Amino acid sequence: MPSTLDSLTDILEELNKTGRVSASIVADEEGFVIASAVGHGVDEKVAAVMGSIVFNNADRARDELKLGLMRDITIRCEQGSLVCKSVLLEDGRPVVLAALVPRNTRFYIRQVNNTLRKIRDVLRELEV
Repeated sequence: MPSTLDSLTDILEELNKTGRVSASIVADEEGFVIASAVGHGVDEKVAAVMGSIVFNNADRARDELKLGLMRDITIRCEQGSLVCKSVLLEDGRPVVLAALVPRNTRFYIRQVNNTLRKIRDVLRELEV
């Protein structure tokens, strides 16, 4: 039976292939990498910390503005996008999925959402 880390890594590698994503990372709210599947030239630690910083700051703004639950954050840039989504663990702690999407990549949102569901299922098995 594969370990949780292996399962998460397999899920991220599948996202990279099906969603044409260049890197995908699962990190905790402090930016510590739980699992990753990154291509050449991507520093997983930097990407995880940046994804967590972006998510935490946006979450603070969301809370102050009383916008309800945050669904996702997408930063679109000249060379690509950073997509951040979170899932809450049973104890209320968020885990962030950060995906680096190259420019001109389309139709990746469904794969990101499917990946997030799979990650949630794997992490819930751990909490039982």
